[in-house]
Amino acid sequence: METIKSKFKKIFEILENRELVLSIILSIVAVIFLIQLFNIQIINGASYREQAENKIVRTESIAASRGEIYDRNGVVLATNKLAYNVELYRTKVGVELTNDAIRDLADILISNNDKIYSSFPINDAQDNFSDELLEDEEARTKFLENIKLETDATFEDVINYYTELYAAEEYSYEDKIKIIKVKYEANYNGYSLFKSAVIAKDISKNSVAQIEEMKSKFYGVSIVAVPQRYYTSDTFACHILGYVSKISTTEYNNLKDEGYTINSTIGKSGVEESMEKYLKGTDGTKKVVTDSLGNVTSELVTEEAVSGNNVTLTIDFRIQQVVENALKSTLENLQSGALSEEPIPEAKAGSCVVLDVETGEVLAMASYPTYNINSFADGISNAEWKQLINDDQNPMFNRAISGTYSPGSTYKMLVGLAGLESNGITVDEIYTDPGIYPYSYNPKCWIYTSHNITHGDINLSGAIKGSCNCYFYEVGRRIGIASIVEWAKNFGFGQKTGIELSGEATGKIAGNDVKEWSLGDTLSASIGQSTNLYTPLQLANYISTIANGGKLNKVSLIKNVENNITSISLSEIIEYSKEFTGVDFQAKDLNISSEYINTIKEGMYAVTTETGGTAADIFKDSKVEVAGKTGTAQVGNGANNAIFVGFAPYDNPKIAVVAVVEHGAEGYYLAPMVKEITNEYFDIYTNDAEKEKSQEIVKNKIEF
Repeated sequence: METIKSKFKKIFEILENRELVLSIILSIVAVIFLIQLFNIQIINGASYREQAENKIVRTESIAASRGEIYDRNGVVLATNKLAYNVELYRTKVGVELTNDAIRDLADILISNNDKIYSSFPINDAQDNFSDELLEDEEARTKFLENIKLETDATFEDVINYYTELYAAEEYSYEDKIKIIKVKYEANYNGYSLFKSAVIAKDISKNSVAQIEEMKSKFYGVSIVAVPQRYYTSDTFACHILGYVSKISTTEYNNLKDEGYTINSTIGKSGVEESMEKYLKGTDGTKKVVTDSLGNVTSELVTEEAVSGNNVTLTIDFRIQQVVENALKSTLENLQSGALSEEPIPEAKAGSCVVLDVETGEVLAMASYPTYNINSFADGISNAEWKQLINDDQNPMFNRAISGTYSPGSTYKMLVGLAGLESNGITVDEIYTDPGIYPYSYNPKCWIYTSHNITHGDINLSGAIKGSCNCYFYEVGRRIGIASIVEWAKNFGFGQKTGIELSGEATGKIAGNDVKEWSLGDTLSASIGQSTNLYTPLQLANYISTIANGGKLNKVSLIKNVENNITSISLSEIIEYSKEFTGVDFQAKDLNISSEYINTIKEGMYAVTTETGGTAADIFKDSKVEVAGKTGTAQVGNGANNAIFVGFAPYDNPKIAVVAVVEHGAEGYYLAPMVKEITNEYFDIYTNDAEKEKSQEIVKNKIEF
C-alpha cells in the first residue's frame, strides 16, 4: 500500500513541476510534426508536388445586373439579357499549344460572325494601322515608342515585332493576326493565372456549343454567362438613356476601389452615366479551382451578386414616340419640299421638348439624328464608330440640352413682360407700326420687307399675334438692355437647368456683361437675335413659366429610384443630382402680375386662332386649343433656323412644347408638328382618364 502511495506522490510532484510538463508536451508535438513532415516531403512528396502544380485557386467576380430603366408608366426602356463572353487566363502550357488554341478559338468565332474583342490598332481589312493611328501622327508615334520601334516603322514592322514577341512565325498571315489580336488584348488587360481578359462578347449559341465541345483544347478559355445591357429599341430616347461600354483605363484607375474591374461595363452618357451610382450593382465573388491546363475542377460562390437599383424616368413612352416620329417626319418633309414652298435640303437636324408646366417634369425630349445605343453594349465596331464620329450632323450630340440657338421671335413674350414690369409699356397702349423703325440703323419689320405693308395700330397682344418687329424694337429702346437681361435671368436663361444629364449648355444672354453696347444691339436683342443663344430645354421651361402663371420650375428627368425593397429618398436623389451636374437650380415664383401674364397668353392664343396670326391656318381644326409663337432666327450660313413654342390647352395649360429645326427656314413650318404632338397628347391622356373612370365604375359597381 505504501508503495502505491509513494508512486502517486512522485507523479503529483512531477505534475506540479510545470516547466517539466510543458517540455514533455512540446517534445511530443515536435515529434508529431517531424513525422508528418517526413510523410509529406519524403514518403508522399512527389504526389503532393504534382497535385500542387496542377491545382490553381483563383477568385473571380460574378457580374451584377444593372438596374432597369422605365418610363413613368413602368414601360421597360433598358434591361439586361443573358450573354456569353469568352475570357482568357494565362496557363502553364507551352507557347505553341497556346497559339494553336487561340487560332482555333478565333476560327470558331469568325465562322459564326462573332467578333474578337481587341484594341490592337488594326483596320477592318487587317492590312494596315487603324484609322486613328493613320490620321493621328502623335498617337502613332506614341504607340511605336511604347514598343520601342522607330517612329517611321511600317505596319509590316509592327506585325513582325508582335509575330516574334508571340512566337507566331510558323503561322500564316491571317493566323498571325488572330493570335496577335487576342494576345495583345489579353496582355493589355494584364491577364495572368488569376486574372482574365475578355476577348469576345455576346457570342452566338453556335460558338458556345463548339467551344464547349472542344474545351479540352482551349487552355485557359472560359465561357462566362453575364448580364448584358439591352435597350428595347435601338434608337428610342437614345440621347436620354445614353449607353454603356467597357470601362477605360483611366476610369478603372479612378474607380477600382469602388468595386470596378478592368472588364467592367460603365455608363458613358445619358441616364446610364448620370445614374451610374444607382444603376450599378455589386459584383459577387467565387472561388474557382483549375488544373494547370486551365480546366475548371470546382467552384464555390462566396458572395452573391446584388443587382443595381431601378430608375424610373419622367418621360412618357407614348409621348416620346410621337415626338420622335413627328420630328423625323418634319425633317423629311422639309427636305422634300412637302412642308415648304421649296425643298430645304439643309434641314437635317433638330430637337423637341415637352414639359409638364406644373411640375417641370420632362414628358418627352428628342434630338435628331439618332444613333444605335445597343451597338455599344458588346463593343461597337470600328466601322460604325468611324461613321458616327465623322457624320457632319453629329448624331450623338443631344441638341435638346447642348445645342444653343437664337430664339428669334419666340423671345418677344419675354421682352413684352420686361416692358410691362419696367413700366415701359402698358397692356392697352396702342403703337403704330411704321414698317421702318426710325432709330439706330432703321431696321424693318418682317411684314414690311415681305409685303411692303405694316401691322398698323397694335397693342402688346396684337404685336405678339403678328410678330411685329417694330413694336418690340420700341419696347427695347424704352426699357434698355439691362431690363431685358434681368428678365432673361428671371426666366432661367443663361444658366443650366440642372437636368440630370451631362453636357448641358449654359446658353448666353445678349447684353449680359458686355462693355460696348449700342442701341442697335438692343434692337436686335429685342427680337431674339444678337448674341442670344439658348437651349430648347431652356426655351421649354420659359414657355412653361408663362403657361403656369409665372412659376419657374426645376426641370427633372428622374422620377424615382428603387431596389426590390425600398425607394431612394427624393432628397438624396436631388442632392446627388446637384453633385453630378454641379448645378443648384432653384425653382421660384416670379410674382408676375396675372394681368400681364394673361396679356401675353392672349397674344400667343391669337397666333393660332385669329386671322393674321402667324400660325392660325395650321391650328384651325386642332383638337385642343393651343397658344403658340413662331420664331425664325438668322444664322451665319444657310437657311434660317426654325422655332415654334407653345402650350396647351389654352384655358388650363398642361404641357409646353418647343421644337427647333436647324436651317428649317421658318418657324411656321414647325407648327404642324406641334399640332400633331398636342393632339396626340390629349388623345392619350383623355383615353387614360376614360379608362380610369371605367375602372372606378366597375370597382364601385356604379351604373349609369
